[in-house]
Amino acid sequence: MKKLFLFLTVLAAVLSCSKNQDTPETAKGLSPMTFKAIGEITKTSLAADGKGIVWSTNDKINVFSGSAFGTNTQFSVSSVESEGKTATFEGLAEVSPEYYALSPYQEGATINSAGLITAEIPAEQHATTGSFGPEANLSVAHISGSEDIEFKNAGALLSVSIEATDVTGLKVEALGGGALSGTVTINYNDGEPTVSAVSGNSYVQTEVSGAGTYYFSVLPGTFNGGFKITLSKGGYSASVSDTKSLVLGRNDNVHLFTVPSEIPWKANFTPGERVFIKGLANADENGQELSFITDSYYAPRAGGQAPSSPAPGDESAVSGITYNYEVWAKIGENDEVYFETESGARFALNVAADQVAPIASNEAGPRISVSDSPYRIRLNLPSGDAQVLRVGLVNYSILYGDVSDNLTYDKAGRWKISDYVFAYSTNQSWDPMLCRYRFSIWFNWKGGQGGSNFDVWQRYGTCTLNNNIGTKPSTENPAEEYYYLQPFNGDGWDTVFYLPDWLFNGGANRTKKGTLNLFMNNTYGHFTHGFSDIVDNN
Repeated sequence: MKKLFLFLTVLAAVLSCSKNQDTPETAKGLSPMTFKAIGEITKTSLAADGKGIVWSTNDKINVFSGSAFGTNTQFSVSSVESEGKTATFEGLAEVSPEYYALSPYQEGATINSAGLITAEIPAEQHATTGSFGPEANLSVAHISGSEDIEFKNAGALLSVSIEATDVTGLKVEALGGGALSGTVTINYNDGEPTVSAVSGNSYVQTEVSGAGTYYFSVLPGTFNGGFKITLSKGGYSASVSDTKSLVLGRNDNVHLFTVPSEIPWKANFTPGERVFIKGLANADENGQELSFITDSYYAPRAGGQAPSSPAPGDESAVSGITYNYEVWAKIGENDEVYFETESGARFALNVAADQVAPIASNEAGPRISVSDSPYRIRLNLPSGDAQVLRVGLVNYSILYGDVSDNLTYDKAGRWKISDYVFAYSTNQSWDPMLCRYRFSIWFNWKGGQGGSNFDVWQRYGTCTLNNNIGTKPSTENPAEEYYYLQPFNGDGWDTVFYLPDWLFNGGANRTKKGTLNLFMNNTYGHFTHGFSDIVDNN
């Protein structure tokens, strides 16, 4: 239902020029003036009864004076009386036979010689509970032949009431494309202002700070397509549409919708957003960032694997899904795992752990594991595919198999062997490539709660070259591309790594020791490995 705004009556008294003719202001032809504004209706914000004027000590207005109204100055409130119904503005202007004024003040506002004001009805407003944004409700005034002026509202009001307490954002959009905000021209029009859009937006929006009624100041017009109302909170949105047409006149106050406390929230998500694993009791594991898997993530080299398609390098038993996120983490049997995006949306696995779907912002996921173990979790967000595999062993081995050792799980998707003596194979002395090495991961559980029989080795080798033989790292830094690794098929030794010479003094075997690290996490932006703390093996 519409409620007409009453007019705002403002009495203005223009003081005589200052006797001090030596100030910079008077040198420019500006004189100090005082305008006293009084009224009984809305101006900068709504009073508790929704009708009364409430001026603020922070209010400012534009005053246009001088020849062709070419002087645009700012006037500020110096005092507020009568519970905000009366305000005194002070500023500098040219003494003129007539003036125009704009409220609230806009630095970029302009006026032409005919008194046509160009200003902005902002799309981003800052409404407060029970009112509109103090910067939003434009009104204009004209002084001619009298010291009395009247501010006239240029726009109209649309309001939405919200009963829920967790809403943080509100947007109103004209479905037919009519302009609600933007750059406008305002013609005072003898006290009946007309407003036209120069460049318009079909929406207005504001932050929300709790339950209540929020008002938008908008362009008047005919909106044949109706309106869409969108609510938001961290990672979630909900919307409702009313396609009924509306003719919105200047000064109209129309309530569009009351949003109930129960809102059907929908998770908002775009692949590529940062995602974190949550709900884990172990503080070292909880909050890990998932790796965003793309074709280029695994493949700095030409012709590399495309793991999201699904990974052609996977063993067939583990390549059943496409995926775009992956995380390796230790999960406890009582953990209620879920995944949270940077913006706050949540996703959780089903009990079978083969699907992932959005959940409410205060929900956690079901218990999916049967033991306190490391797991590899692959997800396709938001389409819904998922795969969970328990990591039984992580093995490091040298070609010909006389060097083979299992790494120990450390934390947050990292495995390592400390004080490890580095060695190359010796049982096939005729082969010049005795320093080839790779990692193998044994998955011994697949599926959801209750587990399933599963037993498969997955090999991991280089993703920097099609054939890595003869290529060696020059540093110990796992951020070096050489150390990047990805899954590959079969049991071959072509796409594997090659130990650096600096691990062996002049080719002597077992002369260095240190830590072998495997990073199946997002620490370096890539699954990788490396050597650290290298010392002589005495």
